[in-house]
Amino acid sequence: MKEMRTSERLIITVSPSSNFQGKEANPALPYSPQEIADTVYECWNEGAAIAHIHCRDAQGAPSNNPEVFREADRLIREKGCDIIIQHSTAPGMKPGTTIDDGIRSIETNPEMASLSMGVGVLLRKGETRINCRPRHWIEDQARTMMERGIKPELEVYNMVMMEDVYALAEKGLLKKPYWMSFIMGMHRINQNAIRFRPQALVYQIEQMPPDSMFSMIGIGLDQLPATTLSILLGGHCRVGFEDNIHYRKGELAKNNAQLVARTVRIAKELGSTPATPDEARQMLGIPPLAESKR
Repeated sequence: MKEMRTSERLIITVSPSSNFQGKEANPALPYSPQEIADTVYECWNEGAAIAHIHCRDAQGAPSNNPEVFREADRLIREKGCDIIIQHSTAPGMKPGTTIDDGIRSIETNPEMASLSMGVGVLLRKGETRINCRPRHWIEDQARTMMERGIKPELEVYNMVMMEDVYALAEKGLLKKPYWMSFIMGMHRINQNAIRFRPQALVYQIEQMPPDSMFSMIGIGLDQLPATTLSILLGGHCRVGFEDNIHYRKGELAKNNAQLVARTVRIAKELGSTPATPDEARQMLGIPPLAESKR
């Protein structure tokens, strides 16, 4: 396998909240902009370089309101935290929301934003929800992100979705290096997702376009083995309560920072050093954070 990392620096992303499970699953999961900012600050101190942000409204329901995102961003920066802010563009899990609602989070011009490839068939509480992202829609959003100077995080749930990545690259709608997340272990609630297997990760790495970087997202108890394997294979990783609320089987994590700290310890034992936000910006081709925004 070709060497994927040209630096020993490891980019750790934390996703502290979720559109799915809430405080009923783990009381430490943050809801309000202030709770999110406090959590992100703790994770930044432990070594996270990117914060993947989901927001909720005053009643605790998933929200795509850009003003809620704006408030969370403001509170993060007020703490003097220079972490890379990445907004989720996933539509909130409540009736009537669509992919067009989800993409509204880029209206606040975060440094990064997620951009899921293909179709998601979500199975939850006996209901089925289809998030259909036609290729022309994906291309339109990638073009908008490029115009706004937002670096997309390309979310890939199965091998077929890599073709959407190639389509974007071939049309010049992405700036190098391409940054994608391989999401595995979500197959229980997403019909178009695959289970975590080392062979599947290796295969997807080999299918990436040249000049690509990848981060691994493992769901539930797959988080620890998946992220560790990603480090070994020269990739990067994401942890946090969006993907996993447990520290180990049967034991809830105390907070998101606990998961980041464990990843940092493992990375150092494996010869990697957590990248600072500024180092991650340089690796990803993101402009430096203006002093006025720190």
